[in-house]
Amino acid sequence: MPRSPLTAHHSPIRVTRAIFRGSLRPATWLGILCLWACGARRPVVSSSPAEPPAAPRTLPLARVIVLETSGPPPSDTSVSFTAGTAHVIVLRHGPPENIVFAQLSFGADAFADSGQTVRVEVHPRPGVYGLDLSTSLPIRAAPEGARVLFDYARYFSAPLRARQVHGSDIAFEHALAVGRLLPDNQIELLPSTRPAPDNLSARMPSAGSYLVAAPQ
Repeated sequence: MPRSPLTAHHSPIRVTRAIFRGSLRPATWLGILCLWACGARRPVVSSSPAEPPAAPRTLPLARVIVLETSGPPPSDTSVSFTAGTAHVIVLRHGPPENIVFAQLSFGADAFADSGQTVRVEVHPRPGVYGLDLSTSLPIRAAPEGARVLFDYARYFSAPLRARQVHGSDIAFEHALAVGRLLPDNQIELLPSTRPAPDNLSARMPSAGSYLVAAPQ
């Protein structure tokens, strides 16, 4: 599987009559000034995705293919922290490698009752890239809010149906999004980004169940 501002410091350029003996034409001087002002700049590195994430899309759960994992299952996790402070929960596959499975990030504004203790419980779903999330306080729709990031670099496992529908593992991977389970066996595919190769991230609008899946 293929895996998701620099500031340039310029040194002044000195041009003397002794070197050029007054032979430079105005156009030549313009070219030198352009090289000094523009040529030394380095490209700006951006972590933004090449294309903006798509709008949410709701489908029957039977109409999506969930990304599977062959790795040792992560353990259930329960964490308490103070609302109003940023917090990150990292879930890891089991031994012997203990590599990252998912990461849940809660901004300082993720919960309304700042200063109160919030309890977060996470239950990874067996055999797939998915989890069930519960919180003692409701998650807010806020600028930072809450996000989930799944890391499938090591244990990506495409079901046979995925290859039949999408033609290849690569095409299946490009179609993936983080989905939130809804009532009546529906799933909402959320706007998802790739902050790094083999990483998929999305906002969590609420507690609930989240899966990495692609439409079929």
